[in-house]
Amino acid sequence: MHIGSFTPAASAAYAAFERRSSPVAAGAASQGKVTGDADSVTISAAARQAASAERTGALAASGQARAAGDYPVEMYQLPKWYADYGFELSSQPGGGGDWLAERYPQAAAASSAERAEYSALIQGHYQAVLAENGVEGVAAHYAATILDPDSSEALRRQMVERIRGDDRLLELMPKMGKPIP
Repeated sequence: MHIGSFTPAASAAYAAFERRSSPVAAGAASQGKVTGDADSVTISAAARQAASAERTGALAASGQARAAGDYPVEMYQLPKWYADYGFELSSQPGGGGDWLAERYPQAAAASSAERAEYSALIQGHYQAVLAENGVEGVAAHYAATILDPDSSEALRRQMVERIRGDDRLLELMPKMGKPIP
C-alpha cells in the first residue's frame, strides 16, 4: 500500500511525485516510503490498520456502496435474532448426511417442499423489513443490524410482527422445531 491510497488528494499528489521520482524512489514509495530530496515518510503497519478500520467504519456509517468482496468478512454477519430462524450447518468436513435429523428432528421430518417454503417465507420477510427501512447493501446492513443495537432491535420487532401476521409461516414454524415469537 502506498500513501496515495488514503485520499484522492493524496493519490493525485503521489502520482505527480512518482512521475518525478527515480525508479529507486518510486519503488520505495510503493512500499509506503517517500525518498529523494523530500523528507522520508514511512507508514507503519499500525497506521495502515487504523486507516483501514477508519475507512471500514466510515463506509458502514455512510452506507456507501462497494464492489462485492471488497468488505471485511465481519460485515457479512447476520444478526443473531435472524440467524435463530435458520438451521446451524454441520461444521465437520465430510460429515454425515444425517446431521439435520440429528440436530433438528422436527425439520428433518417435514418435507423438503415445506423446508424450502419455510426458508423462502423467512427470507422474504427479512428482505421486506430491510427494504421498508431503506437498508440496502452490505455496509448499510452491517450498520443497521450489527453496529446499531437500537436499529437492530427495531428491525427484529418488525420481523416478529410480520411473522405473526403470516398464517402459513405460523403453521410451518412448529414443523421446523422453531418457537413462534
